[in-house]
Amino acid sequence: MTHAPKILIVDDEDAFRMLLAATLEDEGFEVTTAPDGERALEFINQYTFDLALLDVRMPGIDGMEVLQKIKQDSPTTDCIMLTGFQDIDLAVKAIKNGAKDFLGKTQSVDELLIRINNVLRAHRAEAHITEVQQDYTSKLMHDLLSPLHSLQSAIDFLEQGLGGPVTDLQKKVLLEINSMLGNMDALLNDMIDLTMFESGRIDLQKIPTNIDELIPSVCARFKPLLSVKNITLNINIGNNIPTITVDPARIEQVTNNILDNAVKHTPNGGSITVSVSNIIEEHDNKHVEFVEVAVADTGHGIAQAELPFVFDKYKEVLTGKSSEKKTTGLGLAICRSIIEAHHGQMMAKSEIGKGSTFRYILPIDVG
Repeated sequence: MTHAPKILIVDDEDAFRMLLAATLEDEGFEVTTAPDGERALEFINQYTFDLALLDVRMPGIDGMEVLQKIKQDSPTTDCIMLTGFQDIDLAVKAIKNGAKDFLGKTQSVDELLIRINNVLRAHRAEAHITEVQQDYTSKLMHDLLSPLHSLQSAIDFLEQGLGGPVTDLQKKVLLEINSMLGNMDALLNDMIDLTMFESGRIDLQKIPTNIDELIPSVCARFKPLLSVKNITLNINIGNNIPTITVDPARIEQVTNNILDNAVKHTPNGGSITVSVSNIIEEHDNKHVEFVEVAVADTGHGIAQAELPFVFDKYKEVLTGKSSEKKTTGLGLAICRSIIEAHHGQMMAKSEIGKGSTFRYILPIDVG
């Protein structure tokens, strides 16, 4: 962590909050303050912090609720709980919920600084270890791509008969080998993508984008495959869909993946419905406007017990009447990472025998 540590202080006592902020700023920290839990949640949704100092007892949303929200939405942010009361049970609960320390406000500023610096040192060490692991994994996957591409080139060379006559049986075997190598290539690229997102080093190329034009263009590419399977495609575009600032290539990648899955798991003669609409949802006690993209199919569906895991890495889910295992791979995990990087959300619902609906929402002020 080469930048100045970013610290969020959440406390409804103005004097203590200002004193602690001034002290930490003098130590070279980058400090943001919030007088209550509601304001803290707004900051958490907008920025990433290395450490949050949370007052346990506050009117409205208290420190424990803010802690839970941070652990859910910003797991790399460490938290220290602050309280004017010595409560062992409360301290134990805070640590169980993910807090790194539990400090009393009656401690001297020097003592607070020592404890804060201890947590930050551990935070830097963990971040460094994670970065080294991710760099090694990324390098390893890139190294694997090179011989894989060489193999693909060699197979193409043989398939074209450039190494001598090839029998029909040999062509069939070479075709199968090339197909497997293609799957390996796609998997390695997915793993590289996911590693980049998880490390926070992905660079989104955001530009103003018309989602109501992007989605139909993605759907058009599936027409030949839909025709082969006799699948009906319905596209419903709502009125007055606003232009939003996103990375169009990444949103295209998400939509392409969802549609590809829908086509694969929809039987011949089925139907797929793609819709784009404006919706309003309540988030953190505020009404927020979103653009929603949904893909609904009439496939066999996913078992309810497996549905919560469809976005997990390497997870296999049960699908179809025979409860056959189908590997979701990394595609959906990457899709969720892309949407969350745009401050949106991705969700799924399904019922065996009735099909599945995958949808994602993007805030209009995603910028």
